[in-house]
Amino acid sequence: MDGHWEGYDSIGGSVPLDLVNTVSWRRDPARREDRLSDPERLSEWVVLVGAGSERLEISEDVLEAVKAFRETLYRVLVSDPPDVTALRKTLLAAYRHAELAPSLPLRWTVPLKDGAALPHFLALSAEDLLRSGDRERIRECEGPGCGWVFTDHTRNRSRRWCSSSDCGNRARAKRHYDKSRN
Repeated sequence: MDGHWEGYDSIGGSVPLDLVNTVSWRRDPARREDRLSDPERLSEWVVLVGAGSERLEISEDVLEAVKAFRETLYRVLVSDPPDVTALRKTLLAAYRHAELAPSLPLRWTVPLKDGAALPHFLALSAEDLLRSGDRERIRECEGPGCGWVFTDHTRNRSRRWCSSSDCGNRARAKRHYDKSRN
């Protein structure tokens, strides 16, 4: 992989949140960067976040489906109240391609045998996340313009930034600068 993924960290705490975070500076149009710029980048991302062990052959149609799902998932995650009906069509398609795992508890899976399965795999991964107790811990970074999402695993649910060394450091530096000017 070249430097395309430099500055990208899997900080979301799950594959669906890391998918949302493939857009850097989501809330700052001047700096916004979509790291899923072509099918090869999506294939690299699958391996980077551990969703698959090898690169997949991904078509333009699959790339566009994944990007559309990513944006829908982002809206569901940051809206209050969330419009979960936006996920209905994608989830129904995923279940048509899913297999039932041969053990309890019941669990539907979509094996990543090829790139065409990726949107379905991601949809079921997102459903697992949204069904879990972690849903209440999902936050959006408070850094101006950032827009990354993460699962807050702190005991008192006080995490504010995607990364303490990135947006958190910028916030502390700005606070220090503002203090020293007064």
